[in-house]
Amino acid sequence: MTHDIPDDKGPDRSRKAERLAWAGFMVFLVVVLFIYMLRGAGLEKDVAAANEENLRLQIHLSRYLDREVQVQAGAGLTNAQVRRLQRLGLPNPAERLREDLLAQPELIPHEPVLGGSMHFLPDGIHVLNDRWVLAIFEDGHIRGQMLLEYEVAYGNVTWQVVDSYLE
Repeated sequence: MTHDIPDDKGPDRSRKAERLAWAGFMVFLVVVLFIYMLRGAGLEKDVAAANEENLRLQIHLSRYLDREVQVQAGAGLTNAQVRRLQRLGLPNPAERLREDLLAQPELIPHEPVLGGSMHFLPDGIHVLNDRWVLAIFEDGHIRGQMLLEYEVAYGNVTWQVVDSYLE
């Protein structure tokens, strides 16, 4: 009498192996997907940090540019001051201030000597900022300096002598 011993090599065993292979494949996919999602979240954090750093640097740069002395403006107007004066009606503030002051020698509070006439020296007009100008004047015999305060409204400049002296 022989007993029949069930054979594990039949169709049930191949189905179990196939199911096990599919389960292993699904676990692999889930692990890969999980890793991919973690890397994505990490990259999003990196991008967010880079954007914050970029914004911080842009703010820092804008503060620097507001205080930067503009080469064309010469002796002291910052970019912010140039823009302010332009909004008030002076297209090229430093040059326009010089031209306006050159046309007003009557602001010089000193009398000329020996028949000369007081005038401002074009190269002696220094725009200090958006409020003051230092100017050198002469009549050909005597020379002096003066500090003037100015205001701009609608493209017009009004001057006030703060102090002056003869050298």
